[in-house]
Amino acid sequence: MTPDRPRATDEAVRARIAAARLWAAHQAPYLASAVFALNPVMLEPALDEDTGAPVPDPGFRAFPADTRWNLYVEPGTTLATPVEEIGWWMLHQVGHLVRGHAARSPVRPEPGPEPGPKVSPEVSPEVSHAAGPVRDEEAHRWNQAADAEINDDLEAADLRGPAGVVSPAELGLPVNRTAEEYVPMLDVLAQAMGRGGRALAEAIDCGSAVDGQDRAYEDSGSGEGLTELDRDLLERSIAAGIQDRISARSEVPSGWRRWAEERLRPSVNWRARLGAMIRRGLSTVAGQVDFSYRRPSRRAGAYADIVPPSMARAVPDTVLLIDTSGSVTDDVLKRLLAEVTGIIDGVAGPHRRLRAFCCDVRPHPVQVVRRASDIELTGGGGTDMRAGLDAAMALRPRPDLVVVLTDGETPWPGRRPGAQVVVCLIGDGGHAPDWASVARVPPDVPAKGDS
Repeated sequence: MTPDRPRATDEAVRARIAAARLWAAHQAPYLASAVFALNPVMLEPALDEDTGAPVPDPGFRAFPADTRWNLYVEPGTTLATPVEEIGWWMLHQVGHLVRGHAARSPVRPEPGPEPGPKVSPEVSPEVSHAAGPVRDEEAHRWNQAADAEINDDLEAADLRGPAGVVSPAELGLPVNRTAEEYVPMLDVLAQAMGRGGRALAEAIDCGSAVDGQDRAYEDSGSGEGLTELDRDLLERSIAAGIQDRISARSEVPSGWRRWAEERLRPSVNWRARLGAMIRRGLSTVAGQVDFSYRRPSRRAGAYADIVPPSMARAVPDTVLLIDTSGSVTDDVLKRLLAEVTGIIDGVAGPHRRLRAFCCDVRPHPVQVVRRASDIELTGGGGTDMRAGLDAAMALRPRPDLVVVLTDGETPWPGRRPGAQVVVCLIGDGGHAPDWASVARVPPDVPAKGDS
């Protein structure tokens, strides 16, 4: 408390935050421990010149948070906001933190000097910028896409958001998608609505918890927040609680179900899993047999004037589909290609010719190679594995197995194509379709023997 902020104001703000916690924990019991783990940090209010009363600041309407689980509370905004709405924003910020949106953000800062921000055309100049400078357009869109991922689950629990927030249902977008999938959808909608003179949604800043970019007001924080170990233990506790509720047949939104399952999934040797997935796909086809005259039957001596055929095992035809959108480095792709082709050689025989092609938003020409080092990585830009898989199925002869190397930040076909599909999912983000066999591999793919 400072001399400019009366004790009564502090007490009223704390009482409102406490009531909002209880409301949020009651509405979403599976997130109660996360709600109570938030560390409120009270900011200095803007005061009315005549009355001295705190004035709401629209820049803090979302009760922004940072990655240390500090929740920044602006007194004027808190006192002017209904308790239920504050509780809703608490659940919303917990979603950003637990889902790791800052770590997944495409605009999180890299080491070194940061460029100055670019002004987003969707941010109204009338909006207060006490929450920091106007962010660039990419960061603004990521915030909206991450909001869509979270708000989808809140709506599924019948928790409707305040006016102006991004709602997949109200925008006519598909449900149960990730932020990475919502970004291109929102881009298209924003362009269409912009031509009609309307904005996609209000300019709402959820803090560094959503994009990893520090805000100026975070330097005024009074607490350190949660350590990395604290966050890990808390997330495991939340995931275990969600699993317990599922076992007890209690209602939990599907997005939180998937998150808990992924969070508690035991860590496995990615090379062993990848090898098992590819071998299984190959053996499914290789187990098919047919008659062949290329090699006479060993029983040929039992026949007079007849050369009987022998039984031959089918040699699986494999195609490599490589995501070269730019989000995965060439060095990582080359190392992973060496791993994959080594596994295929072990099952189907060395020095086989493989068909491979790169894909970003469209497939590039097919390359026929003997070694991973012969593959030329081409492309860049966006990603659409639907186009890549369609191109793979159009090849002749049609492949028996398609091995996809991608970070998973792409749309997928709604149903499995007419071949076995193994997805090498690079990194911790992204997703793969339910109909594919999936092996998640580390984002740096260390050389064999180093991991």
